[in-house]
Amino acid sequence: MTPKNAEHYKRALKIMPWATQTNSKRLQPDWGESMPPFIKHAEGCRMWDLDDREYIDFLSALGPIILGYQCPDVERAVREQMKKGVLYSMASPIELAAAEAIMQNVSWIDQIRFMKTGADACTACTRLARAYTGREHILTSGYHGYHDCFFLGWPNHGAPTVLREYVHEIDYGDLDAVNAVFEKYGDQLAAAVVVPYEWNEDTGEAYLQLLREKCDKYGTLLIFDEVLTGFRLALGGAQEYYGITPDFAAFAKAMANGYPVSAFAGKREFMQTLEKTVITTTYAGETLSLAASQATMEIMRNEPVHEHIYAMGTRLLNGFSEIINECEAPAYAAGLPAAPFIQFNLGDDEQNTMWQNRLFSELFARGIFPSQRWFINYSHQPEDIDQTLEQVRRAMQNLIKRAPLQAPAEH
Repeated sequence: MTPKNAEHYKRALKIMPWATQTNSKRLQPDWGESMPPFIKHAEGCRMWDLDDREYIDFLSALGPIILGYQCPDVERAVREQMKKGVLYSMASPIELAAAEAIMQNVSWIDQIRFMKTGADACTACTRLARAYTGREHILTSGYHGYHDCFFLGWPNHGAPTVLREYVHEIDYGDLDAVNAVFEKYGDQLAAAVVVPYEWNEDTGEAYLQLLREKCDKYGTLLIFDEVLTGFRLALGGAQEYYGITPDFAAFAKAMANGYPVSAFAGKREFMQTLEKTVITTTYAGETLSLAASQATMEIMRNEPVHEHIYAMGTRLLNGFSEIINECEAPAYAAGLPAAPFIQFNLGDDEQNTMWQNRLFSELFARGIFPSQRWFINYSHQPEDIDQTLEQVRRAMQNLIKRAPLQAPAEH
């Protein structure tokens, strides 16, 4: 770490646990000295650290940046709204405008309400499902934020352990676990809260179809956590991609190109439960983020955003495969084009992690900001992908020279 970064990191760590607000933005020592702990500026698909070192970014701020940093049309919409005000004593017209813009892109939803974080939106869906069904148990799969009922599997979680009686967590894609939970608790399950795609090799079609069938059979509501898949996997999110319709969905991240807003949405029958209960927060109607969301939705609807993302992702994915074959590396390229990745396969998790850490360390030093899932955004251009692949090639070549080559495991 350079002196400027080290001094800033020391000051931040003294008064802020983690030196950041977000767990996934914590400094990772295993990724090498060249990983920047702070970014001071970003534009398009590029970022600059405190020392003005430039990086091509493939983390996209953990997913929210779908159009590119400082997308001109989004920033223009925000500046125009800023002239009118950020928050009022009653609802703003921008709330309806943003809602209608989202519903044009996600046609299955009947009603929508805004929140601020993905955790808020997932919790709101779950609360409404319990209120609607009168049931208390839930099935859950994947990460849905830090709220009590979704955090029981974490160490020192701080949530009442009695919740374990009501929360049944399963692994993504585990069909046997789906059957077992519904067989035992089916008539007590208010909801199945699932991440529709975990950005791994298993794309989960059979899993989601089984969940839909079981929910229909037992009167359980199916909730898609589309915090990350929404507006990234497809314009209409996972529902459009898979053709499977949930009862509720939680959206966040890509819905406003980085501005802080989320939403929970669903069929009118279930959303109308809000007439009998209360889910409310003061800042959900904050106008700047809603203006950003409206603009983001309009750009997605009128420009070939997802076609471009998939084209650039395919270019990156194919390039990964070519480099791996060329270097005879113990790895393979995987994932959907919206977020491809390199998976090392030495048959040992510790070895796989060590190789990934070394690769990332090399890439940070070469001006590439890698990610466990390489999120493509609309601002990535062919020359950005090609420049990235050249650095991946050099990094992989250097990695192979430095490390003893082991035979890859069967894939």
